[in-house]
Amino acid sequence: MCDIIWCKDCDTVNYLDPYYFWNWEGKIKCAGCENVYYIYMIQGHMYKGPDKKPGEKPDILPVYADKPNDGYEEILPGTPGKTRPYNCLPRHIYLGRADMVKFSARGRPVRGWRPQPPSTGVAGSCSYTWDIQKLSPEVWQEYQEKIKKGEVSEW
Repeated sequence: MCDIIWCKDCDTVNYLDPYYFWNWEGKIKCAGCENVYYIYMIQGHMYKGPDKKPGEKPDILPVYADKPNDGYEEILPGTPGKTRPYNCLPRHIYLGRADMVKFSARGRPVRGWRPQPPSTGVAGSCSYTWDIQKLSPEVWQEYQEKIKKGEVSEW
């Protein structure tokens, strides 16, 4: 879902991607004409605007625009002077592999690490209750050390 600015002068719909404009205040240029609009968004909702600001310089361009009344003529991302490029880059914390988790946020052991011992069955399909001391002695030792240090909490 995204918010839009519909310019009535040139009949262009300017799409504002929700992640960039979630908490944002500034001026955005219409992709179809030279109109500049002031908007103020809080938590993804339009708090103020869009208000025309003629003659002012825009802070940013929309990511995509189209003209629905002209057969959906589209202005694609990265069109010079009209839209900004859409660089769909993940944040640096997403490396494309799963995290190996041995303990929950409260310090309790969980079954989210690999390799799982062969005794857990096919694809780690053991029962709800599992004997961590027998299946993974090294995790059991680490858990006992966490208990001694007071890093395990109830809630």
